Amino acid sequence: MPPLPLRPRLGLALALFGLAACSTPPRPPAPAAGTDALPRWRAGFEALATEDSPHDLIATESADSAPPDFAPETVARFEKLLAPFTLAAGETLRLPRLHGPETPFPDHQPLRHLASLRTNLARAALAAGDRPRALALVEANLAQARATLREQAGLIPLIHAQGVWQCALDGVHALASDPGLTPDEARALLRILEADAGLASLALTRALRGEYEDVYRVVVERMPATDDPDLLLSAVSMLGMDTPVPLAPGEVGLGLTEHPLLDVPATLAAYEADLAPYLAALGRESRLPRGLYARTTAATLAGYRNELGAFYAYACDELPPGLPDLVRARTDLLATVNPGGKLLAVLMTPPWEPLIASALRREAQRSALCGLLAWRIHGTPAGWDTLVAAGVLAAPPADPFAEPAAPLRCELRDRPRVWSVHLNARDDGGIPVEGNVGQPDDLVWLLHPVPVAPAAGE
Repeated sequence: MPPLPLRPRLGLALALFGLAACSTPPRPPAPAAGTDALPRWRAGFEALATEDSPHDLIATESADSAPPDFAPETVARFEKLLAPFTLAAGETLRLPRLHGPETPFPDHQPLRHLASLRTNLARAALAAGDRPRALALVEANLAQARATLREQAGLIPLIHAQGVWQCALDGVHALASDPGLTPDEARALLRILEADAGLASLALTRALRGEYEDVYRVVVERMPATDDPDLLLSAVSMLGMDTPVPLAPGEVGLGLTEHPLLDVPATLAAYEADLAPYLAALGRESRLPRGLYARTTAATLAGYRNELGAFYAYACDELPPGLPDLVRARTDLLATVNPGGKLLAVLMTPPWEPLIASALRREAQRSALCGLLAWRIHGTPAGWDTLVAAGVLAAPPADPFAEPAAPLRCELRDRPRVWSVHLNARDDGGIPVEGNVGQPDDLVWLLHPVPVAPAAGE
């Protein structure tokens, strides 16, 4: 690939790479021979990719949108496409291990397309009155989402896996809103969702660990051992994906130095220390570690930028040209311990809290669907404690955004609904926003159909 400018602009570096590090636990063993279904699935991906569908599948998978109007022949063709994509007991979907930020992701889009196709076929089946087929499709999607989330490693793989999970949950929502759903069918779905209570935490932990093992460590260890600051900046600008380029003859730079520019072990250790509290929080529960980024990572990175001073501005191509500024950049470089490592940390560390919140948004939907299904089983909306006492729910549905820990809010009478306090941690009354599009104050899920209250005297 052609080299980027020698002194990368911060925005460009962050656009190329918004990922970072975590702790270094041992990688889990590969599945036993014969348990990885992905090689078998890949044979069907080509047909899935070439399917000329007139429908925007993702736009119609939500339970809040009109069901797709598939012609019978279209349904038959789609059903034939789905035939190879099964998961037997013990099978998983082991995605290829990443190796640096340039790693391609050929499996992720087909997996998302597959999940969207199943959800749309499930909604079409419900519209046609074929609820058993809809249940089978939704359960297959939940199994795919679970397998994908459990085996992904890295932030971009997590984002793709979240899409599969979102799609699977949209299918559950469609079933939970179907008037014909029986209590036994609702109970079967509820048990599946309750078994996935720790899935978000597990997926986030794997994503952070994989990002350290397979991306950040790779980039740091690719950096050249050099006494030339400008050569190191060239390597940083390309994230170590190509040979760094020295300054052209006659081009003025910072000059050679005996000052150590990059301490690889210290750089990796600093990232591990930064990610440790996130992993500890996620290990305890699937709940947003609210404010942790501001208290830890943001403060650390601000300190690094302050230490790097004019060298940071020089590295980001923000320093005015001129010898006095070059002298100032070199002075700050020489005054900073491990300047290359701290520069990499500043450029490559994303705001962790929104990334974690994105996964927990799906966890909130899983939890809310447990509540809606419990109401369908019970026959009418009821408080969480009542449903737990009746044996319908194993525990009150938790709100992953609540601070302190608390169940999801609910309204039992006026437009029965369940909601999460979402990002602001404040109960704003559960005012619905169609499809929970964007970043609403509360994430709200309405009960459909609303049970009819018995007439007086009945």
